[in-house]
Amino acid sequence: MNKTFFILGVILLLLPFVSAFDCSLTSDEDYCEDIIESDLNETEMDLVLSTLLYGYTNYPNYDFIEEYNLELEIDEPPDNTTIYDSTYIKDAWLSFLAVYPSIYEGDILYITEEINLLSTYDYEIELPSGRASGDCRTEYSLSSNSANVYYYLNGDLLGTDENYIISEDGTLTAELEIYVTIAVTHYRTETEEFQYYIGGPIHYREVCEYSHTTYESDSLAINEDKEITFYEQEPYLNITITNQYRNTTKGNYIASNYSYFIISFNSSHLEKQTYYYDLVFEKKPYYIAYLKANPTNETSISNLFFSEETFYVSDTSNCSLYAYNHFYNYSSECDLTLYQEEDSELSIEANDLDLSLLIWVLTFLLIIYIIYRLLQSQAKKIIIPILLLILILTPFALADDEEECGLTNLASCLPEAIYDYILVLINAPILPLLSAIETMFTSEVSIDLFYTLWSIMRYIISFFYIFLFLYVGYVFLTSNSNPIKRSHAKDMLRNIFLMIVLIQGSYYIYGLLIDLSTILNSVIYSFIDSTFFLITADNITNIALEFVYASTYVIVIFITLLMLVLRYILVSFGVVLFPFAIFCYFIPPLKGYGRFMINALLIFIFITFIDLLIILGGSMMVDIALFENFEILIMITCFSLVNYSLWLAIKFAMKMSVTTSLKDDLNQAVKYIALIA
Repeated sequence: MNKTFFILGVILLLLPFVSAFDCSLTSDEDYCEDIIESDLNETEMDLVLSTLLYGYTNYPNYDFIEEYNLELEIDEPPDNTTIYDSTYIKDAWLSFLAVYPSIYEGDILYITEEINLLSTYDYEIELPSGRASGDCRTEYSLSSNSANVYYYLNGDLLGTDENYIISEDGTLTAELEIYVTIAVTHYRTETEEFQYYIGGPIHYREVCEYSHTTYESDSLAINEDKEITFYEQEPYLNITITNQYRNTTKGNYIASNYSYFIISFNSSHLEKQTYYYDLVFEKKPYYIAYLKANPTNETSISNLFFSEETFYVSDTSNCSLYAYNHFYNYSSECDLTLYQEEDSELSIEANDLDLSLLIWVLTFLLIIYIIYRLLQSQAKKIIIPILLLILILTPFALADDEEECGLTNLASCLPEAIYDYILVLINAPILPLLSAIETMFTSEVSIDLFYTLWSIMRYIISFFYIFLFLYVGYVFLTSNSNPIKRSHAKDMLRNIFLMIVLIQGSYYIYGLLIDLSTILNSVIYSFIDSTFFLITADNITNIALEFVYASTYVIVIFITLLMLVLRYILVSFGVVLFPFAIFCYFIPPLKGYGRFMINALLIFIFITFIDLLIILGGSMMVDIALFENFEILIMITCFSLVNYSLWLAIKFAMKMSVTTSLKDDLNQAVKYIALIA
């Protein structure tokens, strides 16, 4: 008997871990069983089971969903199903399981024109007992019993079938109607005459004989709704050939309402995908599957050049078009007819002869000749090639400003254009560096890459929870008379619960801190004048200093970029260390390590906010008359301070990681172990 109770107790303890998910339907049954028995939360488990079960992530496979759902055996009401009772109808329930083909995009359930509906239900009939009033005996029996599921769309009856044609949005309702009739047979007491022998005296006795039958009826209606949206967008794909030159063909494509499309040629192709598909589960613990569309942006090209909506391909033979979305497909052969793109005609506007223009041109050429002779006599090996390069490239700079520069205003426009072009040449080497630095300052640090590692770290830490609870429980049991130990155990128990909550939410807490840092950085950066970072020629003193310190400035901002990239890597990987830091912080012997890791991560996250404040202050100082002639020095100083602050953060982390006293940690550990004694 004791053994029986023990086995029953073990079964009851294991019941919460039992899942109705059928792992035999997945691609890896053993791994699926391990996942079911793990401590993953519901969202994580659904994601893993979807990956194991559904291998068609590039397109929606509705046949698979239908076959999977129809194979499920549902004999008990799913979770959160309401149970109804009536007079004779008991434990009645209805579950509107699935609409297929259908797909979730966000919270919207889309359907196509022809759909199938799937529902299940069950109920019991409880016959009454006892005798009716005036009866010597009453018998009850089931006379009739019927149950039907009716489907409605926006309150209008569709019918009892499972296949329908629908072309509107609305509410689908499955309604179960149960009708029961109970036959009640009544027996009444009657008096009859009888003789013990023929000719003997007449006697009377009471007998219970059939009297009549009545019928009592009972009915019950149960319904469940699903909100649906009709999907009628069909994919479209077309190409237009706009130019052909030798063995190269240029074309444009137009694509709309697609999840995926491919433009295929004989030896090349262009593919784009905007959605991938996985599963979401409803009606736990039976895991009724629905498809879900998730946004993505993937492009694949082979043997062609592609830019925005224009492509260049060498071989257009065997060209075909194919596209699909959530429900519809599109395929077609390519129309390779050449629709020659129109080139704008070259025209020159007529202008009246203006002798002043000739004077300006001759004057300008004279000045150039004088400068040339002077430079030729002084530094022809270095200066002359640079000057010639500038003069050669100047027309290309003027070509981008045709509306402002022309033959009529050449004298006033040419010096300004040359000036602007020289500044562009000077700033060209540092523009990529400045653009990368801006990205490092204002872009949100991505931690999605390390989500799996964060889950592994959290899973490993969870192994230690049981030891901490055992430690606290042991102190409670053995230290009833010691108030210091009891107080210590209470503090430990409180810290353990707080630690578990923070570790479970550490990924989202860390992401929130990064979002806060990004918002602060973006706000501060918006106040900084973008021209502050560039080399300008606003005054002669600054020009001279820029000539001397330009190389130093490039080196400094290059170092800044390297430091910011290192900071990005540390912050991104920090999401893996964050739960471990929280764990150490709440374990007294390891609290110093936990505090150090948390402080280091917070410094790395928010150090860029301090750096941007430094740069903002520098950009405001150049507007002061005292510093306007030293802009290049202020720029170098600002970025040097940024580098120094980043170095201090790294130095702090390195110093604290090697100066934490192991002796103190051992003393703390011995003290807490001694509390058990």
